[in-house]
Amino acid sequence: MQILLEFSLFFILIVVLFGLPGLLIINKIFNQINFWAKIILSVTLGYVVFTVISYILLVIHLDLLTLPITLVLAILGLKLNFSSIKRTKIKSIVINKPKLVVFLSVMLLGVIGQLLVIAPSGQYINNSLVFWSAHGHDGPWHIAVMNEIKNGFPLQNPILAGQRLVNYHFFSDIAPSLFNKYFSISSLDLYFRLFPLLFSILIGGLSFLLGEKIGKTFRAGLWAMIMTYFCGSLGFLVTLVRDHNIAGESMFWASQIQSSIGNPPQIVAFVVLLAFLYLFSITTQQTTKNHKLSLLTLSLLAGSLVEFKVYAGIVLLGALGIVCLTQIIFRHKFDLLFLLIPSGILSALFYLPNTQNSSSFLIWQPWWYIRTMIVAQDKLNWLDLELRRQTYIADHNWKRVIWLESIGFLIFFFGNLWLRAIGLIYPLRHPIKNLKDNLSLLLILICLISLVLPLLFLQKGVATNTIQFLQYLLLITGIWAGVVISRTTQKIRWLVAEFIISGIIILFIFPTQYGLLNSFYKNPPLAQVNQKELDGLSFLNQKTAPDSIILTPAYNSQLEIHASTPEIWQWYD
Repeated sequence: MQILLEFSLFFILIVVLFGLPGLLIINKIFNQINFWAKIILSVTLGYVVFTVISYILLVIHLDLLTLPITLVLAILGLKLNFSSIKRTKIKSIVINKPKLVVFLSVMLLGVIGQLLVIAPSGQYINNSLVFWSAHGHDGPWHIAVMNEIKNGFPLQNPILAGQRLVNYHFFSDIAPSLFNKYFSISSLDLYFRLFPLLFSILIGGLSFLLGEKIGKTFRAGLWAMIMTYFCGSLGFLVTLVRDHNIAGESMFWASQIQSSIGNPPQIVAFVVLLAFLYLFSITTQQTTKNHKLSLLTLSLLAGSLVEFKVYAGIVLLGALGIVCLTQIIFRHKFDLLFLLIPSGILSALFYLPNTQNSSSFLIWQPWWYIRTMIVAQDKLNWLDLELRRQTYIADHNWKRVIWLESIGFLIFFFGNLWLRAIGLIYPLRHPIKNLKDNLSLLLILICLISLVLPLLFLQKGVATNTIQFLQYLLLITGIWAGVVISRTTQKIRWLVAEFIISGIIILFIFPTQYGLLNSFYKNPPLAQVNQKELDGLSFLNQKTAPDSIILTPAYNSQLEIHASTPEIWQWYD
């Protein structure tokens, strides 16, 4: 019953605090898009606006004004929408019923598939708070950050007393924190269930819109959404042959899009990036009501991205800078500077105050992911290939070395992309035409940057984090693949053949989803906080001052764990 009440309140808050302020901006600047695109984009844009306003007010210690300011924007948005709805043509609202059923069915399956890997965590089973998978670490960490946000700025590091929280992108924790603070919605439900539901719907809706925009058909948008929700890696083939089971989602290092729901900064970055790309296509291909205001709106999305996920900010700003440069050199057009410069300034204003000694957080380590993918026991475990490479290097047989390195790269590239590789047909089919189109060029550059960076660099601290760059390649090629598949199936005249081919494609992309859920649920929860410890934490919360420093035992990595679901402090630091 509690979750239903929380869901109802959450839905109302999304409409009032995100949807209406977002609609105010969309209707003022991007009024030419259709009704349903406005809804999806308004919620996304409103979420970003709410986060940025909240952050600024938190920094200047006026966070009590967050709700009044947002409500004023909501009222203005509501007032504008009444007049806008009167002018809206019925045909832009009504959707063909069969199309609507198919669209909602795909979205429902996609959302359920994503929620199944996060929603079970953070619940009480037999009086213990349990967590599956990496949520035993990431979930409590994000909830701790949410609590620090409620305490105000400067943010304190939850695990290091007296130290500021730096070098961490925390924007995705701001809205859940304030929803918990002002409306008393459970932080566990906000983190593990309610916001993941919202983000999952948005990533599906936005991938549909971008696919439809690129492919110019409903079918293209639908396939783009299918590829975003369900397409995984080729890792299942390795585990099927070697271990006789279906698993291996990150066999080639990159986690797939469907599991990004377990990493809130990552899925929020996908959502914001997709919204940016869609509005960018409108701004550069059509004349908006106010071109400069539309560029500034895009600057807000691009500039805030660095604090939702720094990797996304680097990829987008890098690609945007090159597009802007080509416009200046080849077309003598400077209008994109009104997008690039504000985006860069906003990124710096959001990023620099919350960072420290991170000027060289990348380490030059080319081909590290490919080498470790080949030799690691939980990856390919192909030691013979690596030994041959080392032998050829010792013999200075560089042709053989290049050959083996090429094999490693191709396995890495196509293993991660799997059927998304079909999407490469789209930019390669008309390369000159695509290079002249701003959106296509931007997408190509995003793919190239997100591929090159992890091939060359690691990150200090947590070396493997830079593989997250590659996920933007997976996202874009998935949407391209949807467009290519839709155009291919559309040419098939025989309906039965079209259904068979579509079924085969779905059959090939489904194993990763199955393997992900199978590996998730075949094991008991990975960590728990038992009733006694919950009582102890409750006692400390009630009987100590808010600014008390609580000392905890050092993590013992040599501890022998015998329980199937260990205590959370036994499992991780």
